[in-house]
Amino acid sequence: MRRSFLLLFVILSTLCYGQQLTIEQLGLKVPVISNCTSVKDQYLSSTCWSFSSISLLESELMKMGKGKIDLSEMFIARYSMLRKIERHLKLKGGNFFTPGGQFHDVIWVIKNYGIVPEEAYSGKGQGEYNHNHGELDTILSRYVKVLVSNDVTVMNLQQRLFVDSVLDHYMGKLPANFTYKGESYTPKTFLQQALQFDPDDYAEITSYTHHPFYSKFVLEDKYNWTADEYYNVTMDDFSRITDNALATGYTVGWDGDAEDTYFNYYSGLAWLPETISDFQLYRQKAFEEQSTLLDHMMHIVGSTKDVNGEKWYYIKNSWGSNFNPFGGFMFMRDDYFKIRTVAIILNKNAIPADIRRKLSL
Repeated sequence: MRRSFLLLFVILSTLCYGQQLTIEQLGLKVPVISNCTSVKDQYLSSTCWSFSSISLLESELMKMGKGKIDLSEMFIARYSMLRKIERHLKLKGGNFFTPGGQFHDVIWVIKNYGIVPEEAYSGKGQGEYNHNHGELDTILSRYVKVLVSNDVTVMNLQQRLFVDSVLDHYMGKLPANFTYKGESYTPKTFLQQALQFDPDDYAEITSYTHHPFYSKFVLEDKYNWTADEYYNVTMDDFSRITDNALATGYTVGWDGDAEDTYFNYYSGLAWLPETISDFQLYRQKAFEEQSTLLDHMMHIVGSTKDVNGEKWYYIKNSWGSNFNPFGGFMFMRDDYFKIRTVAIILNKNAIPADIRRKLSL
């Protein structure tokens, strides 16, 4: 979940390619995108999950006719961190403690605390230009380890005040009230009155054979630290849901593996070199052998085809707009999507009617 693109990595990753494809060779053109806000930069913070999820919700608001609204990713990340600490202590250190997360973590914060625009809470407590959570994550991780070692399962007032003071220092104090476009709001009234979207309108969907299709199961991934359930569909329907969403004006959240050799943000391409005859079988094997891991989240905003007629998804990342030929966007070929995508997230209304019936949605 942590962004890591140093200049050395750029050079080495480029040299590692046995095969290479280029945008020019493929004849790829940027598709027309109707509902998408600008690329942001998570910088040195493990918050791709918040950036991609908020980007998806910003696109939803555009589709609803609300215009472009820049929402605060760090409002979500801060409240989610408090929840992670509380849960980790309750489980006596038995779960994976990390600044990373998933779409359902964002929804939980919104349902419980509301949401604010970026201008009301940037999450840059010391006035920095970029998000740098190195010290913040280290301090909280070490403090939580001390609490666990002392058998603390619920923070007392003094311990909670210390955690809040650290978050205040590095991210700034949370706003109880704020003004947006001349109107006064709290985080909850901003959700209810200005945004007016339903957090329950979304589904997380995956495709694996070790659980029954068209049912829900707890995805076995360390970043699913809340043990939330995902809908399970066949590989064919997994792709059909994604394509139907894009064809009907929706966008799609992407959970998957960005550490594959053939994921190259700097060239703007992600693809697989081998020929795959059975995507469902290959996908399952990659999951079980952990050659596909959930380590990043992005936002699918469109699709197109290359000169050979092969499908590519156009994806918005959260690594800024530099070092990339498309200003922070990239192309992902259909084969990479089918194997290296762990899950997708989208509005339930974007799912084809027959699949919705199978899922009892």
